[in-house]
Amino acid sequence: MKARRFFSLLAVTLALVTGTPGVLKAQRAVNTARNDFYMAPGPSDFPTDTGSRPVGENNAGMNPLGFLEGTPLKFSAALREGYDSNCFTTRTNPTKSFYTNVAAGVSYAFGGPRLQLTTSLGAGATYYYTRPGDKMDYNGQFTLNAVYRLTPKMMISFGTAIAYLAQPDTNIIGGTNRVNGDYIYNNTTLDLAYQWSEKFSTVTGYQIYANRYMEQSLNDTLSFVSQTIKQSARWLLLPKTTVLVEYRANPIYYPGGAGLNSFGNFALVGFDQVFNPRFKWTARLGVEQRFNQNPIDGNSTYFGPYGESNLSYQFGPASTLSWNARYGTEPSGLTNVTQRQTFRTGLNVVHAFTPRITGNLGLGFEMDYFNQQSVINTFSETILDMTAGLNFKINRTVSLSAGYQFVSVYAPKNINFEYTRNVAFAGVNLAF
Repeated sequence: MKARRFFSLLAVTLALVTGTPGVLKAQRAVNTARNDFYMAPGPSDFPTDTGSRPVGENNAGMNPLGFLEGTPLKFSAALREGYDSNCFTTRTNPTKSFYTNVAAGVSYAFGGPRLQLTTSLGAGATYYYTRPGDKMDYNGQFTLNAVYRLTPKMMISFGTAIAYLAQPDTNIIGGTNRVNGDYIYNNTTLDLAYQWSEKFSTVTGYQIYANRYMEQSLNDTLSFVSQTIKQSARWLLLPKTTVLVEYRANPIYYPGGAGLNSFGNFALVGFDQVFNPRFKWTARLGVEQRFNQNPIDGNSTYFGPYGESNLSYQFGPASTLSWNARYGTEPSGLTNVTQRQTFRTGLNVVHAFTPRITGNLGLGFEMDYFNQQSVINTFSETILDMTAGLNFKINRTVSLSAGYQFVSVYAPKNINFEYTRNVAFAGVNLAF
């Protein structure tokens, strides 16, 4: 039953996605806004390029020069054996289990003078040998990204990332950090950039991201749709430095009727800095005003700082470093709580030690602050998420991989939220 539900939902999602704005993770020639792709966490992941090439920071698992290769269509598959020390993310008496994960994916890349397009489709299934209840997790993912130059002065950027997931991901803005059941995550944007003069340009954008839970009770209270309309004016201050001002409007809607809707206004300044073709940095800083609704304490207004930063550096032919940080409000992920203030930052390094051996290291830190005194006791939680992996390429088709993930949640004033989780796996990958 769960398998049929997964594949039907994935089919509907894929049918709708072509009409939905998308998210694009790249720094383009006209300095359009950069957003992050969503990639599913271990153990039930399904990389689009398993084992065939090192994963770069700005390519969502695809070769950044994929459209120059002889064969743009790439297939991959993986079989992994692993161990999860806390299947249900509980503080006490954690459920432990070994598991088997199978995954497969296909990716395609195309490029020309005016159009560049990449897309991927993947699916995975994980069987937990000793987990009580339902022992199977299913996952699926679809991405589509395109950049099209309409005229010499106008360019449109489109992308979407949609995933069907069973495990929590601490990287999702507004998501929960505990196992709550299957859900669909969607992050999509559409940007239109216009070069008015040699130094002045504008970017008009629309973004929608959403979490939808499959269980009806969770869907009624936690599922949300967040939309952002933005307008930025940009000035080329130096040959490699663009400064800007930006306004964003951000309504958040709870379709299940939880009464937690809100509306945010953002006034920001920032810059896009291109040190060289391999080293880029973007940053935004300003203020956020948010009008909140709550079924318990009614309407309220939040006013506070907002900031975000993204840095990418390619320090070798197949080695990249990326760093991101963000501070602002997010949907709380808790019943009857409208928002949380969250600071999150992450560092990710991918390095090719040799032509055959590639490693990756990820460090994520998140601090959430909950402060609605009439609804919940004020508390904060700190999340540490660390991942490490190693890949050994036997030949063009076969590679071996191993990985480890550590997650720790610390909340001294609300200890029921705390847990520690260790996930480790080893497996074989095919790419052709």
